[in-house]
Amino acid sequence: KGMQSSKGGVVGMLEVIETDFLRLQAETEAAEKAAASEYSEFIELSQVSKKKKHDEEFKLKLDKDQAEFEKEETIKDLRSTEEELAMATQYFEYLKPNCLEVHVSWEERVAKRKEEIAALKEAYAIIDKKSEE
Repeated sequence: KGMQSSKGGVVGMLEVIETDFLRLQAETEAAEKAAASEYSEFIELSQVSKKKKHDEEFKLKLDKDQAEFEKEETIKDLRSTEEELAMATQYFEYLKPNCLEVHVSWEERVAKRKEEIAALKEAYAIIDKKSEE
C-alpha cells in the first residue's frame, strides 16, 4: 500500500490543485485589475500631456509667426527709413555749398547791408512825401 490513505489520496491532491488554481486565479485577476487601472491612468495622463504639448506647440508656432511678421515689418520700416535718410543726405549735399560756403566776404556783406538800408530810407522818404501831398 502507498501513502494515499494518509494524505487523502487523489481527492486530496485535487483539492490542493484547486486551491492553488483559485489562489493563482485571484492573484491574476488582481494583477489584471491593477494593470488595467495603471493603463487607464497612463492613458489619461498621456492624453493630458499630449494635449498640453499640442497647445504649447500651437502657441509657439503662433509666437514664431508673429515674430516673423514683426521682423518683416521692421525690415520694411528700416528700408523705408534708410531711403528717406539717403534722400535727405543727398538734398543736404545739394544745399551744403549754398548754405555753408561763404562766397561773400564780411566787408562785402556790410557794404551791401548799408546799401539796402540806404535804399529803404530813400523808399520811406518817398512814401512820406506822397503821404504828405
